[in-house]
Amino acid sequence: MDILRTLLKVAPLLALPVALGLTARVAEPEAKARVVLVWSTDCPVASRYTERLGQIVADYRAKGVSFEALFPNDLESTDGVRRYLDERGLDLTWSLDHGAAEAKALGAERIPTVFVFDADGRRVYQGALDDHKDPTLARKPYLREALDHALAGKNGPLPPTTPEGCVLMPGAPLPKPSQVSYAEHIAPILAKQCLSCHRPGEVAPFSLVGYENARKWAPMIALATERGKMPPWKATHGYGEFVGEMRLTDWERDTLKAWSEVGAPRGDAAKEPPTPTFPSEWTLGEPSHIVGMPKPFKVPAGGGDVYRNFVIKTDFKETKWITAMDVRPGNKKVVHHVIAFLDERGHSHAMNGRDNDGQDGYTTFGGVGFNPSGALGGWAPGLRPQHTPADSAFELKPGTTLVLQVHYHPSGKEETDQTKVGLYFADKTPTKPMTLAWIANPLFRIPAGASAHPVSMQYPVRADVTLHSVMPHMHLLGRQMKVWASLPDGATRPIIWIKDWDFNWQLNYVLKEPLFLPRGSRIHVEAVYDNSKDNPNNPNDPPEDVRWGEATTDEMFLLVAAVTPGRME
Repeated sequence: MDILRTLLKVAPLLALPVALGLTARVAEPEAKARVVLVWSTDCPVASRYTERLGQIVADYRAKGVSFEALFPNDLESTDGVRRYLDERGLDLTWSLDHGAAEAKALGAERIPTVFVFDADGRRVYQGALDDHKDPTLARKPYLREALDHALAGKNGPLPPTTPEGCVLMPGAPLPKPSQVSYAEHIAPILAKQCLSCHRPGEVAPFSLVGYENARKWAPMIALATERGKMPPWKATHGYGEFVGEMRLTDWERDTLKAWSEVGAPRGDAAKEPPTPTFPSEWTLGEPSHIVGMPKPFKVPAGGGDVYRNFVIKTDFKETKWITAMDVRPGNKKVVHHVIAFLDERGHSHAMNGRDNDGQDGYTTFGGVGFNPSGALGGWAPGLRPQHTPADSAFELKPGTTLVLQVHYHPSGKEETDQTKVGLYFADKTPTKPMTLAWIANPLFRIPAGASAHPVSMQYPVRADVTLHSVMPHMHLLGRQMKVWASLPDGATRPIIWIKDWDFNWQLNYVLKEPLFLPRGSRIHVEAVYDNSKDNPNNPNDPPEDVRWGEATTDEMFLLVAAVTPGRME
């Protein structure tokens, strides 16, 4: 139980107790009638109809009717629509309708609007579901009457009705395949989403600066973005909101795919936007203090990834308050990510050099080999450093050792790296000291062969705190982690949901709006692990029972949360 005591000390405020643009359209058996719904996740009138719609779908699907929903409004997303339908129990075929192209072609002007077609594709009805958005006042079931009309094989359409609801609010339409070009459509997307990493001298393995580079990599861009591998952002959109989301919109993703499929044309070069400029050294300006690895580290040419911990003793005579940390990799070809841990008790010095390989530091997997005193945060490609909110900062006590854990990807030849870290000091002692709470459940066992093993914990909040950022952490068996808060008044607040965990992308997620958690709140953490032989990342062959631990073959259940006491002004 020593680890539990340590965690409580580290976090005293928390206690343990497919056509283009179509995203979900699937083939259905030949229908006796077909319903097309023009809907949105943000129209309040449409939301009032979802219960009635669900009952109609259940009643008439059994009679051979198919249902399809179009979502034409701007800012609709794949994740947002899925969540909306799941929360309401609506089992519908659906698609995003970029620019409302399909909705306008049907003649829709309002949301919600329904269209009914008979078995021969003739339009039977267009208009409202019924005659009132309030179900207690609805008297005329227009949609049901239209479906009965179509199923009975009666001739001629029914009179249209005027829907009550929201006007269409479409975003930009997808460019036609014959019109999509690098100059007008692709270059702006790459500049916004990709060039911070995919440019000469940066961490990505190839450059996307300029048309020729983009043209060469067009098929790979389409594949990686369609699968959600790039940009490297794992948090589910809409479940919590975060600063600097590295996320493509569905419009951007579909446009990249369309461009690749038509041969990646350039278009009018005169219309290409200028290549964006980036800071040459430190994103936030010159740091207050720079620390780094004592000597260059030799990264082997091959083998597995390397997690090396470098021990850096600070010489500060007084406490420093850190508002931000930035990382400058010494060799961007091989540095994948960096996490800066704090060691106030000197444990790391006893471990330094234990590998007996003649190099500084020591190798671990996942953790640093001991329970750290805290951390200053991390860096990964594409993430921009952020200052803490006004009058808040992390405490760096005199004599504290920094342990830089650097994740290396071997490049195929021996490389060297000497990464450095910039620290930004507050001008005065903050009234809201920020701490990292290490919320963990080390008391689990993942059975061999289990493909979806759940682990969960609830954490009572013992004092008023404000939550600023979270960083989920699991090892190779992790599949997803979901975090939310329940408040004393019964309300719940989503925090983060990673549905496709990837150990290679351990990101720190800064909340767009800090979340106040009054005393008596609870933080809920749920994770799912895959310890089956079908998990290609399973380090055990055959699978074995797995428990908490630092080794590659062990697992962790951990959420690192940055909090300040009380409510932020």
